[in-house]
Amino acid sequence: PIFMVDRVLELEEGRKIRTLKNITVNDVHFLGHFPDYPVFPGVLTIECFAQAASILIRSTEGSAVKGVFDAIGTVMDFRFLKPIFPGDQLEVHMTMTKTVGPNRIFEGKGYVTDEEVASGKFLIGKLRLP
Repeated sequence: PIFMVDRVLELEEGRKIRTLKNITVNDVHFLGHFPDYPVFPGVLTIECFAQAASILIRSTEGSAVKGVFDAIGTVMDFRFLKPIFPGDQLEVHMTMTKTVGPNRIFEGKGYVTDEEVASGKFLIGKLRLP
C-alpha cells in the first residue's frame, strides 16, 4: 500500500480535514523524478489529496463495506502552483462541499510552510469490485 498521509491534524466529520505528508528524500520515486533535481511527482500530490478525502469519508460514514471502496471519479481544475521538494511538509486541506448520492465533491488546497502549492476539486465515488 501507498500511504500518503502521515498525520491527521484536524478533522471535522462530514465537513473538512487537514492532513500532513512529510516529503522525504528516501522515497523511491525520487530516484527517477528527477535524479539531479528531485521533485515530488504531481500524481502523488493528487493522491495525497484523495487519501485525505477518503479519511474524511470513512470517519463520517464509518467502516467501508466489503468489496466497496472510495475512488477518484474526477479531478477538476487541479493546479500545481509550486514544486514540492524533499524536506517539505505538505499540508492538505480538504473540504467536502457537496453530496450527490454515493458521490462526494471536495475542494482542496495544499500548502508548504503556509504557501499554497496546489489546489483542485475532486469527485470521490464508490467503486464496487466484481
